[in-house]
Order: sequence, then C-alpha cells, then structure tokens
Amino acid sequence: MKTIVLSIATIFVMATVKAQNFTENFDTATINSLTNNCWVLNGVSTTTQIGETINNTSIYTAPPTNPGTKIDLYTPILNFTSTSTTITFDYRLTQSLGGNATRSIQVSLVNLSGIIVASDTIKMGAGTTTSVQQYQHIFSPITAGNYRVALRITGAFGNGNVRLVLDNYAVNNATLYNSGPGNCNFVPIVETILPVQLKYFTAQLNNSRVDLKWGTSTEINTSHFVIEKSTDGSNYSDAGVVFAYGNTTDEMNYSFSDNLNNIQSGVVYYRLRSVDNDGKSQYSETRIIRISKKTENAITIVAFPNPVINEVRISIPNDWQNKKVTYEVLNTNGQVSKRSETGSGSQTEIVSMSNLAPGFYVVRVSCEGQTAQQKIVKQ
Repeated sequence: MKTIVLSIATIFVMATVKAQNFTENFDTATINSLTNNCWVLNGVSTTTQIGETINNTSIYTAPPTNPGTKIDLYTPILNFTSTSTTITFDYRLTQSLGGNATRSIQVSLVNLSGIIVASDTIKMGAGTTTSVQQYQHIFSPITAGNYRVALRITGAFGNGNVRLVLDNYAVNNATLYNSGPGNCNFVPIVETILPVQLKYFTAQLNNSRVDLKWGTSTEINTSHFVIEKSTDGSNYSDAGVVFAYGNTTDEMNYSFSDNLNNIQSGVVYYRLRSVDNDGKSQYSETRIIRISKKTENAITIVAFPNPVINEVRISIPNDWQNKKVTYEVLNTNGQVSKRSETGSGSQTEIVSMSNLAPGFYVVRVSCEGQTAQQKIVKQ
C-alpha cells in the first residue's frame, strides 16, 4: 500500500491554483484586436503619447459634456467563480476640469441580459488631479456566473477637450468566457435604473446597540430598506425595515438602531438591502461590529476575508478606537512584511496585501501595550 504525503505548502499551492484573474494592460493591443476579442469600445482610441499614456499604450475617450449623453465600454464576457470580486484599473484626466464641469465613471457588473447587478461610481470635478489614480473596489456579495464589466462615462459642461485615459485592468476571481469572434453575445445595458444610489452606509457600536446610518443621492420608485444581520458572515436574517422616501434626487439620510443584548457572538455583520416597488433589490457592502467581551482575558481582532486576495480588513476592539494603533503583517519566519500606524484607529482598517507572495501570514495589531493577532492565508 502506497502512502501519499502532501506538505502544507503543497496543499496550499493546490488550493490556490483555482484563484485566477483577468487582466489587460493594452500594451500589445489595438482597437481592432480588442473588438475582435469581444471588447466593446465605441468612441475609444489607443494612445502612446508621452505625458498622456499611463503605461506604454493606454486607451482613452473624450467624456461627453452634455448630461444624458454617455459612452459605454465593456470587457469581454467573464466567468466569475466567487461571490466576491475586486475590480482595479488606472485612470487619469489629461486636463483639469474648470468651473462646474464634471466627469464620472460608473463601474458595473452587467449580466448577459444587460441588467446591472452591482455598481459603483467615480465622480470627478474641479480640483480633480490630472495625475494617475488607481480605482479599486470590492463587489460583494454577487452570484458566481457570467458577466461583463462595463464602464459608463458621462459628463457635464466644460470645453470637451479633456480626455479620460484608462489602463491596467484587473478583475480577480474571473476568467475569459467564450472569448473570440462569433462568441461575443453582446447585449447593451438595459436602461432600468437601480432603485437607489447609495452614498454611504456606516455601523457604529454604542454600548449595547449598533447605530446604522446611510444616505442616498437618488431614489427611483424605492419601497424600503431591509437591515440584515449575521453572526457568521454567511447566514443573514432581517434585523429591521425602514421605509424609503420613494422618489427623489435630493440627498436623503436614514438611521436604524439594533439591540445586541441577546447576541452571544463576538462579531456581528450588517448589510443593507434596498428594495424597489417591483421587488428588485440591491445590497450594500458589509459592515462588521466587534463586541468587546470585558469578562474575557484575551483580546482579539477580526481579519477578513480569509483567505485574502488583495485587501484584508482588520476590525479592532471598541476601546482601541480613536487611539494610536500599529498594524503589522508577519511572514512565516516572523519577519515584518508590512507595517502601518495610525494616530486614531478606526473600527475597521484596510491593509493592502496585493504585493505579498501567496502563503501564510500573521496579522498583529498593537495598542497601548496590548497586542492581538490572527493567522491569515494570502492567495
């Protein structure tokens, strides 16, 4: 009988083979080669001009100056293998915007029926830098499946001479699906408006309750908001309902308080579900509350997601917040791979792991002589 022995390192490598990213840096691409491989780039050109391009070759478009006019850019169809994805790209304006001129990029996941399933917006106005900026956003939760990433470029006012340059696409947990001529299966965005444009969603521990606050910039036929709560980050239940204003383009603010007296877990997860009059809904990002256990001697932190791909979020004890906090990431040899410090710790701090090699790490957090740590896996 043969005995097969796999080291931890081997198992880890086997487990991480599945994690794949879709990338495009445009360096060897032309508009024809991109469109032949199912990109949709109407009104888009390539540039190699020094001082304009971001990295060797970039793509660019001239954003509209009239409200209601738009330019849509689509990636090929991608197969998303996870319930979370991080979309990253570089962008820059070639000139500063003046007066009341604005430009925006709506970043969306669009299914094969043209329906937007998740969306985020970059807004630019007077004072926006012309230096290269990096966009990075986690879309979660989503349903694994096939989508395109769409960038909708809009603008208002200005002289129309400003170019928007884009480069270095990266979409994690996603691979090309049926790429190539004849397999594009393109459906443009269906012009249905999501019930809510959410501006912010926050959660703050206040003794034995959590105060949740959120604001909207637009509501179209919005019915209500459902506050969902979980103690394991996977299984959610309804914690409460708040009725929406309904139809408005003004900023609206809402709040809800949740009692934690009967919660046994040390961590509570919250997310907001916005529901319109037709029953369609969309989710906010998840907020995490750590409940301090005064009777416990051990001080703990919560690092998530775990395994991590690009960013790890570290939730610290309530009595560490607004104090000097040090964050360290140590490799298996005990060497500090990353270190950062803040004079006023927030409930959740984001630490980039994108430049670290796959493997096992320890997140260590210190505050006023107290230290807590947690093991994590970098994929």
